[in-house]
Amino acid sequence: MNRPLRSTSAPGPGPQVRKQALSRPAIIAVLALAATVGILVALVAFPAEPGTSPGGTGDPGNSSTHVIAPHPAPLRTVVAGQPVTRVAAGLHSLAYGTRSGGVYVETGRTGLRRIAVLTRPVEVLSFDSTGRWLAAADTDMQLAVADTRNPKAPVIRQRLQVASRYYSALPPRMLAVDTTGSHVAVQTDLIGVYSLRDHRPPRWLDFSNPCDSPDDLAFVKGDLISATQGCVNVWNSSTLRLYRRAYPPTTGRARIGHGRILYGTFSHVFLLNYRATDPLPHPPVPGPENPKPELGRVIADKTISRRRSPVQPLADDGRIAAAAQDFRLTFWDTASHRILGHTPLPVPPSCAADKKLATAQFYSSLSPDDKTLTVTAVCGPARTGLASEEEQRRTTYHHWEIAYPKP
Repeated sequence: MNRPLRSTSAPGPGPQVRKQALSRPAIIAVLALAATVGILVALVAFPAEPGTSPGGTGDPGNSSTHVIAPHPAPLRTVVAGQPVTRVAAGLHSLAYGTRSGGVYVETGRTGLRRIAVLTRPVEVLSFDSTGRWLAAADTDMQLAVADTRNPKAPVIRQRLQVASRYYSALPPRMLAVDTTGSHVAVQTDLIGVYSLRDHRPPRWLDFSNPCDSPDDLAFVKGDLISATQGCVNVWNSSTLRLYRRAYPPTTGRARIGHGRILYGTFSHVFLLNYRATDPLPHPPVPGPENPKPELGRVIADKTISRRRSPVQPLADDGRIAAAAQDFRLTFWDTASHRILGHTPLPVPPSCAADKKLATAQFYSSLSPDDKTLTVTAVCGPARTGLASEEEQRRTTYHHWEIAYPKP
């Protein structure tokens, strides 16, 4: 039973002060109110932009939806005295590639440790879908693959090649490693698949109709998928036979998601199911032993802004899609067609204002557990591997870590 508590302070002028203990229901009510106020103060809510309320086409809705926008946390820009050129999200870990060719992994348990050393700036950096194997390649065509779960295991090294000697100076653009750490697919002038167990020459994939060079490359279960602005090519990862080619209804930047492709065009994004296809009205002629090209089905599409500016897809976890436009991230709930929020990236004004530099290039990775998104903005030459030494020195790199939102 609650009883009045007498004040223990020393007596002073005036009457004694008596304090009453709150009843249990009153205490619960006060704590609930405090928790609610604390949450409201800690979270930042953004109203949905006009034209991005619920609905697949972005038509203005009847009411504004307030949602919580995730906050980008800055990551390391320098490791071991060298600028960080690429970042990748693993399973409870982050990987860094530096301008001097160093490759590092950081976890909460082991801290930051170097796992490989290349010779030139790290151009591509990627985990496999389990987060165990990390592959990195530099602008000098050196490849390193490390087992991040076994620090004592030797790092596998390979010299990358080009299919045509006319492209000998072309650095790697895309890279993917399978879940066994034994095969790596690398895009240079063509896509080559390297067997790291026997160090044989790469197997060059058939490209009778390449539809542009890929925006994304990934091993997904039993497939190797190349997503380009014009089409999606799917190979059997064991036989490397091209067995599916699907076209989007319009061209755009592509990103491989969970069983689907996220495309970004001007002002909107859409999802393509490359497995559910329809005949093309005017299909291109398939090459020898290639599948008949078909039209992929659009699962959903969304206008994310009324500004006509290129939209770059960043990630898709099967429910939430992320895209960047004009240094701003947009998160889209593809099931409900609702924009969850817009998050500006704190890029220095000079990144977009310096007309002597190419438009910032964005690179992203989503952790295997779909909880962490990393975004890199490269302010400088669009292809640092082909830039002069002076241009590479002028290039700046900005990296963020973002807790991927959940509906």
